[in-house]
Amino acid sequence: MLFKRIISTTFIITLAILFSANIKAQAQQEDKYQEELNKLQKEIEYLKLKILETRKSLKIFEDMILFGTLTGTKLTIFYQNNLKKAEVLEIAVSVDGFLVSEIKDKDKIKESTKKEIVIYDETEVIPDKHVIDVVFTIQGEEATKGEGRKKFKKAVRYEVNVEKEIATYVRLKTVQAPGRKTEALPDDIDIIVTSEKVKLLSK
Repeated sequence: MLFKRIISTTFIITLAILFSANIKAQAQQEDKYQEELNKLQKEIEYLKLKILETRKSLKIFEDMILFGTLTGTKLTIFYQNNLKKAEVLEIAVSVDGFLVSEIKDKDKIKESTKKEIVIYDETEVIPDKHVIDVVFTIQGEEATKGEGRKKFKKAVRYEVNVEKEIATYVRLKTVQAPGRKTEALPDDIDIIVTSEKVKLLSK
């Protein structure tokens, strides 16, 4: 009789443990589902915002064409490489989140070690504030013998205000960061940004 009670009690305890574990697992699964759902909702809201911004920009540009009011604006981005040992492999330029220029030509990038090169040039830019992202893919120098050269990305983001009948020129330079003795890691490299505006006298 005692043995049966022990067996029965053990069985009940086992069921309770399994039931508890099942509830806990379901709760964790629900939390994970809710977290993924929240993340998805945020991404949807971000996409909605980008769509609204794009529609607004397209409507402005459409009106400019329909009413013959193209502005003759101009946005040009120059780049010069002043690094001594690190090597720039690729350059990607995005305007307002859209990729507009991607440079992978080794000869063109190598040319930037001798003089400025144009990495983006566009006329009739919609007059407004625009966010520019430039991402450099860089092969660093070998800091410690035997470790090899690390490949990494170095990016800069800045805002330009494109104005009617004004040309905006932006100049970027990659240089060794002050106080650094190598160009092996992202912190060893700085990106200097300067800009100027020029009045357009004719289209």
